[in-house]
Amino acid sequence: MRKNYNAIDLMKFISAFLVILVHTYPFYTSVPTLGFVTSNIVGRVVIPFFFIAAGYFFQKGNPNPARFKKYTFKLIRLYLVWSILYIPLGIHLLNGFMEMTPVLWAAGSFLALVNFGTYFHLWYMAALIFAICFCYFYLKKFSMKSLLILGFILFLFGCLETYYGLLPSGAFLDAFNIYLMIFFTTRNGLFFGILFVSLGMYIAKTDLAEKIKHGWIYSGVFFVALCVEAFSIKNLGWAIDYNFYFMVVPFSFFWFITLLNTKLNWKVDFVAMREYSVIIYFSHGIFLELIPILLGTQYGYLFDSGVFRLFSVLIPTLLLSYLIKHKIPLLK
Repeated sequence: MRKNYNAIDLMKFISAFLVILVHTYPFYTSVPTLGFVTSNIVGRVVIPFFFIAAGYFFQKGNPNPARFKKYTFKLIRLYLVWSILYIPLGIHLLNGFMEMTPVLWAAGSFLALVNFGTYFHLWYMAALIFAICFCYFYLKKFSMKSLLILGFILFLFGCLETYYGLLPSGAFLDAFNIYLMIFFTTRNGLFFGILFVSLGMYIAKTDLAEKIKHGWIYSGVFFVALCVEAFSIKNLGWAIDYNFYFMVVPFSFFWFITLLNTKLNWKVDFVAMREYSVIIYFSHGIFLELIPILLGTQYGYLFDSGVFRLFSVLIPTLLLSYLIKHKIPLLK
């Protein structure tokens, strides 16, 4: 009998909308505290959840060479197709920040493709491909325990961009600034993806969900701790960005276990929800860039409204997602 993963599929669907909420930040101007909570706390648990889910289901699916090849090929195909589609929008976005020579464009395009994508939200796919490959080959030689330890050490380095204000002046800070000049962020497969993918694989390999029956209690405790951490960092002004929190690790771990242990038997097409979550994630970036272009200088001020920004991206994203799901299988 197939295990009931409906709660996971529902969370994936909800998470896709949370990503749009993060990228349109509708409340930041009108209700700053709510804006911070939605974009920089709730929204920041989405990608760790996606990573853990990917690691879990990859491990559950018996990660032999054939399975690994099939899975990674699908990820790479999907990533490359969407990366090509986003090239014009990525160029338009960068043109608003800097002027680049053809040589810089070529170098930048390669760096983008292997590190964070041709448009900013595609970094997740590049990171997932790297993390899955790294974890798969690492576990051929070393233990799961050592992978988790390594993943956490790498995550600690990634946290430097969130705890940047704590770094003392000196050679290390100078070296880190050079890193940021080249790569812009520590949010990638190496410093972010490996830990969460390995956590998902660990949960699957040990059947840990069967042993932890009250994960929702731990989830609640660690979510409160996450909020305290986030507001502390905000008030102290330490962060360059809010991509990394220490408390997002235990929260995401127990939250995923809670979802695994939640059985939903609603008469809802959860498989369709799962499929839509992928399409919505990939496609919403089109309208983040396209809507302001279409509005032009005359009506561009409308996009400054948080509510307008949210719905002007959300509605066409849903329409396009429906079209892709039913008519364009290459993009899903």
